[in-house]
Parts: sequence; C-alpha cells; structure tokens
Amino acid sequence: MRGILIDPGQPPEVRNVPDTAQGLDAYLGGAVRIKPFSTQPAALAYVPCLAGQAMTTRRYGGAWYFGRLLIVGWRKGRQVPLAPALADELARIFSQVEVKRL
Repeated sequence: MRGILIDPGQPPEVRNVPDTAQGLDAYLGGAVRIKPFSTQPAALAYVPCLAGQAMTTRRYGGAWYFGRLLIVGWRKGRQVPLAPALADELARIFSQVEVKRL
C-alpha cells in the first residue's frame, strides 16, 4: 500500500508500506499510534515511546515527533490506499520540519 516514509534528517519519500497493524509496528520499530488529519483522508503513524531516544523528525500540530514516521491513507478508523495526488501533496507539505495542523 502507498504511504510516505519520513526518516529523521531526510525528505519524505513515497513508497510501499505495510497495510496491517503488525506490519506497521515492525516497520516503525514499536507499538504504532495513529494521528488522523482532520482535513485529509490520511493519518500520521508514529511510535510515541521514542521521545528522547531518537532524533526529532517533524513538528506537527504543536508536538514534536521522533524517529521514523509514516503517513498513510486513513478513513473511518482504517488504513486505506493513499491516492497518488494526495501522497505528492503531503510529501511536499511534510518536507518542512514544522508543519501546521491539517
């Protein structure tokens, strides 16, 4: 499934990502939390326990996120395919270190 990978110090990269909760946990290195975007059918997937243990990656909505991040398609509480145009737009937006709330 298409998603956007964001590693610390790197630009966002559109690539294939796991489409199961267990796959996302393994890909990001811990128990993943999902923060849905309010205006887009997408969400930020992150591991909250990495604060202070990994490099800061992005500041979004007033909070810092650490380590490897993913942006995935998200609708009605489920992961869905991320449309190519939306993936390109979100990769552009998240190329900045500080991102306002979506």
